[in-house]
Amino acid sequence: MTARLPLAQPSAATQMLANRPSRLLWLLAGVAAVAILLSWLFFKADAINARAHQQYERELRLLRQADAELNAAVLANRVGLQTDFDTIVATAAEVLRATHALEQLPDFLPATSLDRLREDIDQLRAVQTEKTRRIELFKRENAVLRNSLAFLPEATNRYIADPQVTLADSRPVGILVRGILTHAHSSNAEFDTALWRQLEALEATLPEMAEARRERLRNLLLHARVIIERKPAVDTLTREILGAPSAALGERVSLHYATAYEHAAATAHNYRLVLYVLALVMAGYVALAMQRLQRASRELARANHDLKERFDTLRRTQEELNLYATVFTNASEGMTITDADARIIAVNPAFTFITGYTLEEVGGQTPAVLGSGRQDEAFYRDMWATLNRDGQWQGEIWNRRRDGEIFPEWLSITAVPNSSGDTPSHYIGIFSDITDRKAAEARIHHLAHHDALTNLPNRTLLQDRLDQAILQSRRRERHAAVLFIDLDRFKPINDTLGHEVGDALLTQVARRCQRAVRETDTVARHGGDEFVVVLPELDNAQDAAVLARKLLAALGEPYRLGEHELTVTASIGIALYPEDGQSASMLLRNADAAMYGAKADGRNAFQFYSAELNTASLGELLLENQLRGALDRDELVLFYQPKVDGRSGQLAGAEALLRWRHPELGLLAPGRFVPAAEESGLIVPIGEWVLRSACRQMRAWLDAGLQPPPVAVNLSAQQLAQQDLVALVHDALSSHRLPAGMLELELTETMLMRDVDHTIEVLARLRAMGVRLAIDDFGSGYSSLAYLKLFEVDVLKIDRSFVNDIRSDGAEGTIAAAVIALAHSLGQQVVAEGVENDYQRDFLARHHCDQFQGYLFGRPEPVADFTRRLHPR
Repeated sequence: MTARLPLAQPSAATQMLANRPSRLLWLLAGVAAVAILLSWLFFKADAINARAHQQYERELRLLRQADAELNAAVLANRVGLQTDFDTIVATAAEVLRATHALEQLPDFLPATSLDRLREDIDQLRAVQTEKTRRIELFKRENAVLRNSLAFLPEATNRYIADPQVTLADSRPVGILVRGILTHAHSSNAEFDTALWRQLEALEATLPEMAEARRERLRNLLLHARVIIERKPAVDTLTREILGAPSAALGERVSLHYATAYEHAAATAHNYRLVLYVLALVMAGYVALAMQRLQRASRELARANHDLKERFDTLRRTQEELNLYATVFTNASEGMTITDADARIIAVNPAFTFITGYTLEEVGGQTPAVLGSGRQDEAFYRDMWATLNRDGQWQGEIWNRRRDGEIFPEWLSITAVPNSSGDTPSHYIGIFSDITDRKAAEARIHHLAHHDALTNLPNRTLLQDRLDQAILQSRRRERHAAVLFIDLDRFKPINDTLGHEVGDALLTQVARRCQRAVRETDTVARHGGDEFVVVLPELDNAQDAAVLARKLLAALGEPYRLGEHELTVTASIGIALYPEDGQSASMLLRNADAAMYGAKADGRNAFQFYSAELNTASLGELLLENQLRGALDRDELVLFYQPKVDGRSGQLAGAEALLRWRHPELGLLAPGRFVPAAEESGLIVPIGEWVLRSACRQMRAWLDAGLQPPPVAVNLSAQQLAQQDLVALVHDALSSHRLPAGMLELELTETMLMRDVDHTIEVLARLRAMGVRLAIDDFGSGYSSLAYLKLFEVDVLKIDRSFVNDIRSDGAEGTIAAAVIALAHSLGQQVVAEGVENDYQRDFLARHHCDQFQGYLFGRPEPVADFTRRLHPR
């Protein structure tokens, strides 16, 4: 039997050798897995792209800044700080660009954060698109509104400058325009409603106006309507633009991005921690590598922290630099930066605009390149001394532009110290061109001391020149003279031919006076048609008389004023220093009194001052001052002079005549005080009082059961020119319940010819109302027969001078007879004034004169006496 040997068992080494390939495979697989895991972990830990993160945060910052600047530009354009839309357009484009850039999100952000950010950006883009649309509407609406706002004052000036526009017409227009210009930058619903009512009220008056005035006012009101209509829309668009949630959405995008970035950074940090844990498990030979990795991680964290701090500092510095660059570039003042040696290293665009020099032309040079030569070395020496002592200097200096023009500027220089603070490292100069301001100051100074019409010295400069003349004459013991010149009968020229002709006459008078005097003499306009000549240092008082004769001869020559040729004389009063006064006010007052003395002696003459002249002038002045309170003191009364029928001799009418019951001088006729009332402008309220008093008296007679005849009231030229006469007459008649036919208005030929078109319109409206119209003192003026027919009056009153020609010695009143025939041929009645004897009455009766008025039939009577004529007998 064969014995079987047992199989040998594998040893441990053999098993190890047998298992080595398997372990190696597992080791390789493990190393590969660890390598893959580490690679994946390294990839995740280093997924954040710092550059992409910085770029995205920069776009977020630019978007918020551009959105804020866009709102500021819209608001500035609305309130008028900017006059174009360039800034709005550029800023809106930057907003859209930044919004588009934000759509490119960094890929290291979490997916959930990416979705939320995309939703936020979509909302932001929609809001920015809507905001852009509203900005386009705002530009269109605001352009229309600003155009009307710019045109409205010009249209208002053209309307008010129309000589046909009265104060009553222009006042509501001025109130509306001021209200609109005020309302343009405010918000008040009640004020807006009031402006609508004023506008509609003015539009309602358009059909009643003359065509030229209607077109001016319609154009003005169209712009006013545009402003009132467009302003709410512009304000609403402005509020909607400024209220758009773009800033909030931008902040939300920024916040969500910051949160997403922090989450991504935290995730990356976690991956780094995992790497750190895995590294601890690794073999000892990688321990040193792990330590290095930890050290590198800590250094990276510190670097990130330092980088963030540096980034924040850089961002703040960049914002400050952008602000400084914006100020430097966009400032309207010129700016210059020099080094410590005063060599120019930078200038802004305003510098180039003002001086004409570019940086390439002046770089490396000193500001002396702009020197004009007007300041000496001492000026600059003092300037540098102040600059070195105080660190700054400012003042006015004259420089020269590139084209050679010298201009004034206001310059401020500041020294910038170096890091140690002991010496300047740079100098900054800021200046503004004050050419316009200097010219405006010179113009204002000239206007403050000269008359705007004649360019002669006014009262202020006259006072100074007269004071200087007195001082010179006193110092050298010589005479001085003041000549007070007043044109004779200047007011009728203004009333008849208009203020334009009057102003032209005053201008020619000023030139003639200047040609007649010496260079050392002063010719000034004292006011109105009054001129003053100051003659300093006269050797002889008679030299003033010589000049006065020369002035009278020069001023008496004919004046050519457009189509008119006029001859105007003057009256001159002379006061001498020191005989007639030792102060400027005394000499002017005494020369004025002497001038009135020359007028009293027949005009076109000169007269030296005497004490008696001063007394007479004082009396006239007191009379005028007392007249100002006559209405309030109830001192004015009406007398009534009867008119009788030319055939029956019965009472046919009456004329209301003004009297003044002076408390000291007694009953004064109009000749004593009416001229003073016309000169002072009191004739307008006095004339209104006469009209209303006559109507009130006729109402009283009617209420007493009497039958008063029509009453005639005289009108002044100022009433016809300044007042709304038609409205005044209508109010007087309606308030006293009088038929219009009971009132007759008397106007002179001179008044009618002052403004023919205006007069025809007013007379037509009065006649349409039923008021009777009469031309007083017919024949003493110069109205043509053609105008007489156009005026369509009811009555002609023959001037008393023509009635006086009718005498019993055979002198016949041919002119009176001709006036009667003329009036009857035009269908008008005739009233003869000043009938004082039977022969005149009979003559006028034979020529069929309709009514008589004069002392033969009754003098002007108080109300009580005239009332007795109305009682039946």
